[in-house]
Amino acid sequence: MENFRLYRFFKAFVIIGFLTMVCFFAFASEDRHVFASNLFLRTLADLYSFFQFPTHTFLFNFLGSHLGLYFLGLVINSAFYAFIIESGIAIETSYRDKKKKQEA
Repeated sequence: MENFRLYRFFKAFVIIGFLTMVCFFAFASEDRHVFASNLFLRTLADLYSFFQFPTHTFLFNFLGSHLGLYFLGLVINSAFYAFIIESGIAIETSYRDKKKKQEA
């Protein structure tokens, strides 16, 4: 993982964290019937279950007991997804560099 860049990881973390926040607010407003329900709002609310995985799926009894732990779990999920994305980019970059060296 020589091509792992902390800056790209941070950018992915911020983007995924923002999407998690938007989906959380859509889920909360859908749950409380704050806005009129439409397809976009329902889609964002349904995506929130994706952003809750894996910590809230496996540790909900522990994380759901305290609000701070609940949001800490969302931050961990965002970091996990950002790590997966950055690892994929780093592996692909290494593969392409290796392929270019073999062709030359």
